[in-house]
Amino acid sequence: MKHQSLMRHLNARRLYRGLTLGVLLSTWLSVAAPAHASDSESASLAAGVPIADVHMHLYRGLTPDELRAAMDRNNVRWGGGVGPVGPGYDPLEFSKVLGARYFPAGAQAQQFVMFQAGGANELANVDSPRFKALMEQLAGQFERKEISGLGELVLNNHRSSAMPGFARKVRIDAESLQAMYALAQKHQGYVQLHMDDDPDSIEQIESMARRYPDVPFILAHCMTRASAQVARAVLERHANLYCETSYRSTARNGAPGLRPYMIHTADSADSAWLAVIEALPERFMVGSDIYTKDVSYDAVIGAIRSGLLARLSPATLRKVAHENAQRVFRLPQP
Repeated sequence: MKHQSLMRHLNARRLYRGLTLGVLLSTWLSVAAPAHASDSESASLAAGVPIADVHMHLYRGLTPDELRAAMDRNNVRWGGGVGPVGPGYDPLEFSKVLGARYFPAGAQAQQFVMFQAGGANELANVDSPRFKALMEQLAGQFERKEISGLGELVLNNHRSSAMPGFARKVRIDAESLQAMYALAQKHQGYVQLHMDDDPDSIEQIESMARRYPDVPFILAHCMTRASAQVARAVLERHANLYCETSYRSTARNGAPGLRPYMIHTADSADSAWLAVIEALPERFMVGSDIYTKDVSYDAVIGAIRSGLLARLSPATLRKVAHENAQRVFRLPQP
């Protein structure tokens, strides 16, 4: 009897241990690989869903007809959100060809000139004649509906700049920049800015999000090297902060040293980022961030579809692909 009792006790322990391990394994799998990760519905939808490219630059050698052809070829219905990479490009020429599909932003080209002339201090100098001229120009562009927001304001790229002499770190809450945020708020515009995930920069953008609650602040590249956990914490604290995922794809950046910071490849995605996007589906958008003909637009958009969107639930997929951008950037129906 003692032997039978002992065997029953051991079998019960084995059963409990097996059930416990099974529950733990099931829980782990649900976190590491969401059920919809290989869902054929998501894969099919991702292949053809309309896309809003919210980080679409104008750059040397790109013509309006070439851009329209690339957008049509990839079912990118809308594009913009940032300005030309430098002076000498006329967004109005692209608007003539693309119409409401193109939503241009102001200030990027002008800030490029200011930085070249006076460095980071020039960008923060509210008394600079160049800054005063910029503010006058932006006010006119907003009034004439030539721009719908400001960006890309490159304010902190001191750890992420790939170009010599282009790195800088400016206070996100500098007086000159606050004047620009106030102008955007007056015209119901957005602000897209580039900042590394330095604690002081995060503190400053959070302060600005509170001070200008009606301005959608789009964090370009999801703060470039920020972890999914850091991004989630910031987004959860402020309803007017958004992330766009451009730059953080291996189709856009193939350097091995950048691999740890990628959100997705052409056929995979970081599970931590997928979890955050599913938890905050209305706060993420996609973009290309191409500023040279050396990078294939088709490859970048293709990787967004197959690497990122295909791994999201259908409802989240639609929001990230275009619905969030339509709301935040006030884009028309196609």
